[in-house]
Amino acid sequence: METIKQKERRRAPRKKMNDAFLDVFRKDEQYLKEYKGKICDLSTLGVKFISNKPQTMKSKIYIGLLLPNDDSLIYIPARVVRCEQKSAKKHHIALEFDENYCQQSLILEYMSIMT
Repeated sequence: METIKQKERRRAPRKKMNDAFLDVFRKDEQYLKEYKGKICDLSTLGVKFISNKPQTMKSKIYIGLLLPNDDSLIYIPARVVRCEQKSAKKHHIALEFDENYCQQSLILEYMSIMT
């Protein structure tokens, strides 16, 4: 039986992450932490993570990544492009980073340190 390959839809290569977490924030007068999520994979254009809380499609949130070398927390605005419920308390959430704000060099640094 012949295997049919699916067309790759990603615009940037992703790296699988082991034991890496992100903080999810909303922004009012200041950044307010909502919860922590476990990163599945990361690219300069987006991230997929596991959360115990669902997110609404197209909603705008902010994530925080802690750079281990200098303990700096970078905030990245993103929008939800996919939210799949896997169980009662497990959701796979895919975010696309805001291209006008994205700090690609810092994300690349984070990817190289954490993998």
